[in-house]
Amino acid sequence: MRFERTIYLTGTGTFLPPVVPVRPAVAAGLIGEAHRDLGYESVAVAEDTSAVDMAVEAARVAVRRSGLPQDEYGLALHASLWFQGLDMWASASYVANRSIGTGALAFDVQQRSNGGMGALHLAATYLSTGAATAALVTTGDRFAAPAFDRWGSEFYSLFGDAGTAIALSTRTGFARILASAVAADNGLEPWGRGSTPFGTAPGQVAPVPVLLRAAQHAATPEAEGSWERIEARILQVRDEVLADAGVGVEDVARVAQPFIHRGGGQGENYDLLGFGEKKSTWELGREVGHLGAGDQAAGLNHLLERRLVGPGDLVLMVGVGVGFSFTATLLEVTDPPRW
Repeated sequence: MRFERTIYLTGTGTFLPPVVPVRPAVAAGLIGEAHRDLGYESVAVAEDTSAVDMAVEAARVAVRRSGLPQDEYGLALHASLWFQGLDMWASASYVANRSIGTGALAFDVQQRSNGGMGALHLAATYLSTGAATAALVTTGDRFAAPAFDRWGSEFYSLFGDAGTAIALSTRTGFARILASAVAADNGLEPWGRGSTPFGTAPGQVAPVPVLLRAAQHAATPEAEGSWERIEARILQVRDEVLADAGVGVEDVARVAQPFIHRGGGQGENYDLLGFGEKKSTWELGREVGHLGAGDQAAGLNHLLERRLVGPGDLVLMVGVGVGFSFTATLLEVTDPPRW
């Protein structure tokens, strides 16, 4: 879809804790054989900083870079994949209060790894209605043991900790959103549930048995053809957003994709999208790991801070989340920031 109002990105920020090399973790027996050769060199690990505080730090950077007054922000969406520090708590309000103040409407968005991209799409849609002139999208995840095993809890992933932020405006910015597209296949939801019965409270099993649930579903007839369905939806949102903008894959300078990697010369998500590694943001992903809901925002911030995109460059951001939901957003860099 194209938005009736021009929606700009006006600030980005990322908080990354120190990275931990993968090789020592392999030597220590923390990483099983299936996760040893995925291509990750290190992952970001927060020892003392909570998920929401990493999001706050990233948000403060994005808001400062935007140059917009805090009271102009009418919406704050906070996305996460994992535990935010407390049960039954409004983490989005915490992030908003500590970055843009008390007045913004704050909501938590949870659609697994697509949460950040889904929130970006929702925020742009909200701004396009005229309900506000600025919005803040944040993510924050910390995958701490023993409740979560960052080294082996998901296919093709080692998990890293981070906070990310993107500030949007209808008035000014360094890039404009040309189009955004979303899709879903809710019939794929059992990949995250398997045959595991529902519990009455969180934290009853540690670490969370994500791969066990996936294995349970993989053994059922309903799982047949799932990967083809996922790939079809990824290409659907890619094709829709490019068509709405009137451009082709060859016109896109860089792609900010999930930091999920199969390694071993297998086809990767950026290959499926039609770009290859050099146009992807895997150069960052291999250093920090899969950042939950924040891969794409961190990738975009990486491209901007290192001057890897310039005026007129198109950047495609693509998200996929277990459930399954899919988002693609196409940006045109108009006035590169001088951060």
